Amino acid sequence: MNFKYYDVLSRLVVGYILLVVGLFSFNVKYNSDYTVAYFAVAFLCGYIVNAVGSLFEPLYYFTIGGKPSTRLLNENKETHCWIYYLFIPKNKGIKKVRFYETEKVRKLLMNGLESENPSEDRLFSKAMRGVNGGESSRVSDFNAHYALARTVLTAVLISTVLIISSYPCYGKSYLLIVVLLICWNRYRERAYYYAREVLNEYLKKNEK
Repeated sequence: MNFKYYDVLSRLVVGYILLVVGLFSFNVKYNSDYTVAYFAVAFLCGYIVNAVGSLFEPLYYFTIGGKPSTRLLNENKETHCWIYYLFIPKNKGIKKVRFYETEKVRKLLMNGLESENPSEDRLFSKAMRGVNGGESSRVSDFNAHYALARTVLTAVLISTVLIISSYPCYGKSYLLIVVLLICWNRYRERAYYYAREVLNEYLKKNEK
């Protein structure tokens, strides 16, 4: 079996870090004699973290103000939670990731659809079908980067809970909250980068 770099990073490396954090949290001494076994357990941990991250995805979307694909395709783009305005502008994505072609891409995506008012999820699904598999497309890379950011965020979230619950009186344990916020922000950016890349790629293929 050949592993791609994403498999190694998102499963083995992330899983090994989480394994070490788990040993530290439960005061279990690291034994170098079990290195091979640790790698096997680390891969399993990484696999589980990846699955947990997928389950947590709706929660992550809630914290960033909704699915990026929905927000980029929604012409209204209003949000009903005031706290999101601290981080997310009312339109065109986020500060670092802008998208200005919502109306144009919506018209292209609605061509051939029977429904007069399709959901943003359906439109984005059509866009993904249209761009996946292209030889020169960067969509798969952006998707891998997004998935990696989600896995890292999940691993840091679990690590933060483990360490703070194990050492609640140790002040430096709470520094992990800063790391968690940094990873959350990176996840948010990667989610918008991926959604924007899909829509831009669809525009390039179909606007002519």
